[in-house]
Amino acid sequence: MTDLFAQRAQAVQETLLTMEQNAEEDELFALGYMIPQIGLVQEMADYDPAEVDAEDFDATYWEWLEGTFAQDSMSEGDREQIAALWRRATAAA
Repeated sequence: MTDLFAQRAQAVQETLLTMEQNAEEDELFALGYMIPQIGLVQEMADYDPAEVDAEDFDATYWEWLEGTFAQDSMSEGDREQIAALWRRATAAA
């Protein structure tokens, strides 16, 4: 059985890692924040692989990030930069 959630997580992670290799210095914090969250989302997600699709990962990941923003007292500027990088990554993955 194909796990589209896990496949999407891997594709997004690979995209973010590539983006990190080519990033401007001011993007490194945001990318460094985003990349390890992928593994955490996968560990914490409770789902049936037969009942999810790739977009479910995107929604779950973004919901997770919004929660971590509050926990980490993330500035609005950092949140906006992460959102922009997230849009680029999901479009490219």
